[in-house]
Amino acid sequence: MAKPVFSFPKILRPQGAVVPARYFVDFILRLPRLEILKPILDLILISVGAAWAWVVSYGQVTHPGSPLPFLIAVVVARTLIYFTLKLHRTSWLHVSRFEVMWLVMSALVGAPMIALLLWVLPDPFTLNKLTRPEIILSTEAAFYLLLLFGVRITARALAHSKRPHNLRRILIIGAGQKGRSLAYQIQETGNSYQAVGFLDDDAAKQKRSFRGLKVLGRISDLRDVVLREDVQEVVVAIDALAPEHLRQILTDGEQSAIPVRILPPLRELIGVRPDLKAVREVRMEDLLPRPEVEFDTAEVSAYLKGRTVLVTGGGGSIGSELCRQALRAGAERLLVLGRGENSVFEALQDLSDLKVSGEFNHSCEIIPIICDVRDRVALKQTFERYHPEVVFHAAAHKHVPLMEQYPCEAVKNNVLGTLNVVELASQGHVKRLVLVSTDKAVAPTSVMGATKRITEMIIQAHRMRKDFNIVCVRFGNVLGSRGSVVPTMTRQIQRRMPVTLTDPEMVRFFMTIPEAVQLILQAGAVGGHGEVFVLDMGRPVRILDLAHDLIKLHGLVPEQDIQINIIGKRPGEKMYEELLTVKESVSAEKRGPFYVAATQPFDRDEFLHQVRLLIRGGEEGKEEEVKRLLCQLVPEFCQPALPNKQPLQIVEHVINQAMVIA
Repeated sequence: MAKPVFSFPKILRPQGAVVPARYFVDFILRLPRLEILKPILDLILISVGAAWAWVVSYGQVTHPGSPLPFLIAVVVARTLIYFTLKLHRTSWLHVSRFEVMWLVMSALVGAPMIALLLWVLPDPFTLNKLTRPEIILSTEAAFYLLLLFGVRITARALAHSKRPHNLRRILIIGAGQKGRSLAYQIQETGNSYQAVGFLDDDAAKQKRSFRGLKVLGRISDLRDVVLREDVQEVVVAIDALAPEHLRQILTDGEQSAIPVRILPPLRELIGVRPDLKAVREVRMEDLLPRPEVEFDTAEVSAYLKGRTVLVTGGGGSIGSELCRQALRAGAERLLVLGRGENSVFEALQDLSDLKVSGEFNHSCEIIPIICDVRDRVALKQTFERYHPEVVFHAAAHKHVPLMEQYPCEAVKNNVLGTLNVVELASQGHVKRLVLVSTDKAVAPTSVMGATKRITEMIIQAHRMRKDFNIVCVRFGNVLGSRGSVVPTMTRQIQRRMPVTLTDPEMVRFFMTIPEAVQLILQAGAVGGHGEVFVLDMGRPVRILDLAHDLIKLHGLVPEQDIQINIIGKRPGEKMYEELLTVKESVSAEKRGPFYVAATQPFDRDEFLHQVRLLIRGGEEGKEEEVKRLLCQLVPEFCQPALPNKQPLQIVEHVINQAMVIA
């Protein structure tokens, strides 16, 4: 019979001649009845620490006496403390500052308890037999803490160093708090990723290491580091990274054929750890040529909390976000008003999900209202039944080319709808009303823009009541709103269709939906009597550049993977947008994140008379009459177009004027 050959257990089999320590630790941690083995090992370490302390304290003494009484007292006291504090139930693989805190506490409590035992017990357990007892007691506590903490941190480090070899290698851009937190989550959680290092432009961080990962260079070294370190993915973890730098990172990633993702800003991470689950694709709003605007949320909550809030157009992009923010701000009752039952239903579903997820801790009655703002009778019933105190009027037709085809519909929805809302609000219990307007109302070249300019004047014509705060909010294009340029281009890119542009030189101001809604809410908090609030939107974006960025965000190459077709300017479109009229820019005042333009004088009675004639023309379908009255009410609408200048040059002039105002 052949003699059996000794073999290591499978988990202990070395890849070379020596078994690595981590495999031994892994073997120990997988043993059955590990919960019994761990306290036994701890008690052995406690005994070793006590013996070590005795040797250190009395190693040079000729006749130190027997260490046995001291060792017995230490083991008894430490065992009582160990099981009282339930240290045997703490995890070795996930030891953290909390486990360290309990170990330190047990070390501090142990010294006086050992001293007490040695004091009260008879010979040979007597403290009097010890020379300088304070030295041996403090030494024992130090060795106790060193051994118990050391074995835990060693087991944790060795066990976590045993990672698979096929992990996805991630390079983190930003060695600040967010980047280090992300590295910690990658290292400490079971996942299929491996952080290889950081890139950071901070000179003080160069050649340093954080969490065992080196800062491998500056952000401009991205392509070299990707090649050298075999990086498979890049994650940007910097809060205030300039859009032009992010755009360059995307370009470098595209040239290196690796994906670039981003850890969202802090506002998106409230209540969420900055880990891999929070990492998302780079979005268009990350590339806006200005930092996202911060608003005073406490001031907003103060006037919405406990109120009945009515949002017209509650199923739209802006309206539904207004509903969400009003809910978070503590509204007691929320009226979601819309003409289309599908959009209102979807908004209700979204709000219900917010309630279920527990994003707010108060009860709010959410009431859907299917109503057309043009229907004065139904709208009046809503005001009389629910008595709203705050009204956000977001219902409007907004598509420029369609409203050029249907000017009567633009008048009925935008002008008549606004007049109904404002008049009923001024007659009732409403304390604040905010109208959502657009930069297309400034020097309008479209029917839609002209009707929105008239709605702003309707607001100014109803500012008589002293206790009635009524203002307009004017902003540019909203990223992600239904039917806007970004979703349209995105749909074309996803279908691998050519992206259509009206004019390569066309420029627009852009903002995000949360920014737009926060501006509306902030304007309501500040209040006023007909003033126009305009967000300081920074510099405009060329639509051609926007198309290039969107194509790159999808991992494609402009004009190679996706063609860009120029189809020409559509009816009513402007080459550039303005934020303030010429008269407004003279007296506009800078308040925090926005400009406030004072009301312009006009004959209120004559204006309202012409508005009613315009509405009658719209209801009767008289398009020529409607356009004629629009020209009377908004003379800029029918003025000849400006000479053909470069749009960016004109906008630069507008921005310079705004800087003078500020």
